[in-house]
Amino acid sequence: MPRLSDRAQVLQESAIRKLDLTVATFPRVTFHRLNIGQPDVATPIPVLEALASYQPDVIAYGPASGLPVCREAAAAYHARWNPGLTAAHVAVTTGGSEALLFAFTALCDPGDEILVLEPYYTNYNGFATVAGATVKPLRTNLDDGFALPSDEELDAAVGPRTRLLVFSNPANPTGAVYDQADLERLAAWAQRHDLTVISDEVYRRIWFDEPPFSALELPEEVQDHFVVIDSMSKTYSSCGLRIGFLISKNEALMEKVERLGQARLGPQPAGQLAAVAGLQLGEAYYEEVRLTYKARVDALVDALGQIPGLNAPSPSGAFYAMVQLPVDSSEKFARWMVEEFRDSGESLVVAPGPGFYGTAGAGAQEIRLAAVLGEYRIRRAGQLLERALEQYPGRS
Repeated sequence: MPRLSDRAQVLQESAIRKLDLTVATFPRVTFHRLNIGQPDVATPIPVLEALASYQPDVIAYGPASGLPVCREAAAAYHARWNPGLTAAHVAVTTGGSEALLFAFTALCDPGDEILVLEPYYTNYNGFATVAGATVKPLRTNLDDGFALPSDEELDAAVGPRTRLLVFSNPANPTGAVYDQADLERLAAWAQRHDLTVISDEVYRRIWFDEPPFSALELPEEVQDHFVVIDSMSKTYSSCGLRIGFLISKNEALMEKVERLGQARLGPQPAGQLAAVAGLQLGEAYYEEVRLTYKARVDALVDALGQIPGLNAPSPSGAFYAMVQLPVDSSEKFARWMVEEFRDSGESLVVAPGPGFYGTAGAGAQEIRLAAVLGEYRIRRAGQLLERALEQYPGRS
């Protein structure tokens, strides 16, 4: 048997999708899937129309960093937060995932460390592994709403191989939102240590109380220390479009990102033209999206509030919630619900908490829930969770 690489051996399994194969073995069960951030909200008509109208004589290669029209549209959209932004500051990528992978690869050497606020999007670990880097988790806590660590904690985490700090705002999986004071503190910290901060802003348009403060809004003198990641997936309910954006005013970085793009050739053109249509939607569209998810998250919070024994802080943004359960193991509980628990032919799929942590043993009683279904189904999911907890043999 040929030998597999060391990095392949240590790739982390997705906490979000690990139960999918098991779910598929029960075709007669109606599963309410709150494990994956795949909304059932309709994709905007202009995006679909742009896809349908793509009828070239030849589907040709495109530029490595994206079609000029797509880069320009992305720059114009993001100029809401940074008026000096131009197409030169934007690279179009195959989803936000590739944007993260390109950033990690361009900014880290094998053996370097990436600080990540924990709990974190599981695939940060996978992208770091492929880039040859190591994730070093920085703990945030459910009890204080997953607040940004103190300067002392950030300073203590920096080692000789530290190159980056990565966080999402609003946060996946916690729903935390970080404000201007948080970002200004991170900027001062990054300058002091001469490090880069990657702000994953894929959920920027989904907030409920106060909007998140974008890294693009920071002063020009710190912009070289920041990379912003965005995507068409969530705001435009276009996860399968696989169009994302890496945005930075660090010219040296953008030149290397262009070279990485040349190695894989350009993102698919039909998706880029559909992205242009989405990026040109008016502000009324974004408010509609925000209110849609606010109603769903409110329904989720209300449903969870009816269940005794839970610790479930209200998310401030995105559409996720980390919930602490009175169970022996959230991994066992999640699998038991898929394999054994049924209520009128229905069950619930959740994402076990440990997969969102890099610290061994963390998240053992937590799950992540994604408010990606309509309000009725979310409330029904809450009922199923309550009844499952009543029946689970490992309730603590």
